Amino acid sequence: MEATECDKTSACDLRTPRRNHYFFGKLLDQYHFELETDYHIYMRRLAHRFISGYGVVCGLDVKPACDADNAIVVTPGFAIDRHGNEIIVEEPTRPIAIPGELMPKHKPVGQKAAHAEEAHAHVVICYHECASEPTPVFAGDCCQQERCKPGVIRERYRIEFRPGCAPASSAELSIPDVISNCEVDYRALVKLVSRDCCCPDDPCIPLANLHFGATGDDRRCYPEDIDIGIRPIVFTNDLLFQLLMCLVTKSNTWRQK
Repeated sequence: MEATECDKTSACDLRTPRRNHYFFGKLLDQYHFELETDYHIYMRRLAHRFISGYGVVCGLDVKPACDADNAIVVTPGFAIDRHGNEIIVEEPTRPIAIPGELMPKHKPVGQKAAHAEEAHAHVVICYHECASEPTPVFAGDCCQQERCKPGVIRERYRIEFRPGCAPASSAELSIPDVISNCEVDYRALVKLVSRDCCCPDDPCIPLANLHFGATGDDRRCYPEDIDIGIRPIVFTNDLLFQLLMCLVTKSNTWRQK
């Protein structure tokens, strides 16, 4: 069955969900199985984007590789990208080499010093699908020529290096002042949530900024050169509860003073 114009939308676009209507004797083919899978995937990613939020949930620390120069390692962890995809790193990555073009460049011979110029880069993690487990094709239509096709889609990740520094994720208040005299301005909240449901073009999550100082021939990445404070995080229910408890404790302390 060919897709309609409504189906030909980006995975990040808002669209009316469609799910299977089962009945006795219904023929279930590839189209209906994909419809079932796509429905659950789409609704889960939609909830992540607009309810849970995006960023690092846990882990995914960035450290220098112990047994390789100019390389990093990302520890196991879990993140949600800006399109709502779950990213799971199940074990420490192998040493990932930092591209040479992002490393400091030495000054030309003849200048005052032969030190390297300072350079900056940042590490991002991206959702990536891999087709795997080839499976024989036992039947097909007139246009089907493949003898086997991937039977599984592995939801993996990709680590990228990009030039320059990623902007820090601000922890400051980014919504208008909606509370005054212990009362909530409901109209201001309504205007806030009634804005466009925008979806960023780049779904990747920044993990760390890397700083390479002017240290001559030593261009390795050290722990102090890695800044993970710029990464966005997901405020889980447990984290929000801990923040509220911290605020309540400090409020009681201030009152006692």
